[in-house]
Amino acid sequence: MEQKLQMILQQRFSKSFESASNAEVYQALFTLVKEELAGRPAIWGERKLYYLSAEFLIGKLLSNNLINLGLFDEARAVLARHGFSLERIEEEEREPSLGNGGLGRLAACFLDSLAALGLCGDGIGLNYHDGLFYQKLTDFCQEEEPNPWIEPESWLKRTDVQFPIRLGEKDVISTMYDIDIPGWNGGCNRLHLFDLDTVDDGIIGSGIDFDKTDIARSLTLFLYPDDSDEAGRLLRIYQQYFMVSNAAQLILRELGERGHTPEELHLYTAIQINDTHPTMIIPELIRLLTLRGMSMDRAISEVEQTCAYTNHTILAEALEKWPLSYLEQAVPDLVPIIRELDERVRQRYDDPALWIIDRDQLVHMAHIDLHYGYSVNGVAALHTEILEKSELRAFYQIYPEKFSNKTNGVTFRRWLVHCNPWLTDWIREHIGDGFLRSAAELEQLISYTEDEAALLSLAEAKQRAKFAFADWLSRSQGIEVDPASIFDVQVKRCSGRAEIAIQRRKN
Repeated sequence: MEQKLQMILQQRFSKSFESASNAEVYQALFTLVKEELAGRPAIWGERKLYYLSAEFLIGKLLSNNLINLGLFDEARAVLARHGFSLERIEEEEREPSLGNGGLGRLAACFLDSLAALGLCGDGIGLNYHDGLFYQKLTDFCQEEEPNPWIEPESWLKRTDVQFPIRLGEKDVISTMYDIDIPGWNGGCNRLHLFDLDTVDDGIIGSGIDFDKTDIARSLTLFLYPDDSDEAGRLLRIYQQYFMVSNAAQLILRELGERGHTPEELHLYTAIQINDTHPTMIIPELIRLLTLRGMSMDRAISEVEQTCAYTNHTILAEALEKWPLSYLEQAVPDLVPIIRELDERVRQRYDDPALWIIDRDQLVHMAHIDLHYGYSVNGVAALHTEILEKSELRAFYQIYPEKFSNKTNGVTFRRWLVHCNPWLTDWIREHIGDGFLRSAAELEQLISYTEDEAALLSLAEAKQRAKFAFADWLSRSQGIEVDPASIFDVQVKRCSGRAEIAIQRRKN
């Protein structure tokens, strides 16, 4: 690795380690990692998962990719020999502005886990140019600014995959970009992000204001554009349909490339709908299947056996409901399908609470998922219990077999290998490194609960981490803490900044 980095620095910048800046060393390391990723095979499976989400909060990728490629320790050591800190180098990287909260973090964790376990599964989302927004605080007041992240050289790879999409009365052509998602010492899955070549950051005015009616130039500018007016609400619908229409066309295309017919969709494809933003994948797939000659009954059956839904909220008012008139304007081709799905529900159930289109002509997106998917899950045991007993009780009574729970997890490789090397080394010493592929291996640590020598060395590893944290806090925040104290640290992501609360208590 050392010779390779030196060669890249010389070829790109005519520099050695001794004369290179942090930014130049970052570019050299970035180039090396991209080359390593290009050599990793795609993960294959007979059945392929497509994870659809409006958000993917994937974080900075340099260190995560180094970890999963098995190069992290070597990279850190090489840089240290030349007076560089990997943590300082990765500060040069811009974080992809593709997600905001727990929903997006869950999506990112699943992509990481799928690749680590060697399961064939790609993410599908949108290539937001400026994210949600960047929060600037002036005189204790929030000011929003664009948060651009796409540079000439980034983790994004433009592909030659393009699809025709109809947005209202306008026809557009999409372009697919890919980000590699490597598994730990294995192959790669992909995050597919769709965009329009016509999107123009130049239309952004003061703060994050822009013309929301100029769909061709604004479609993928921002995650969750302001929906306080009709133009903003319509833009969100356009975004969602753009995502799912691309997804549906990609899914059917890849199904054919793998040698299967549309009638075999559910046998070789699984689609996970992360919250209600991608719900229109259900009527869109049905529409495309019927256009290919499939009967409505068969198309609905195929999609029912293919799509599953993750619910993120117990608040009924937070579940998406779009006026039917908006859908008629933005996605007119889907309205007949949605009406058909609603009519079939009404024929089975008299309870208006179960209908897709309510008496106020609002389309309940979650109801489409619940009726026409094979599974619905909450993201915590208590959350799922509340869904079953309260918020979605009417649906649980008719579809109890569909409900399950999938508790949120973490990408533990990042939080161990990267954030706490001392604890990582301790775990490796006692159970090997199999845990880096499967977290289930960590159960072996239970055998050390009464081992005094192991517990003493664990305490020493913990203390080293506390000293490192105290040093960082002093350098970055000007706050001095006693490493002998008990630390209670809470970190809340806040549009590029962290709010840190520290409670100190003497042992």
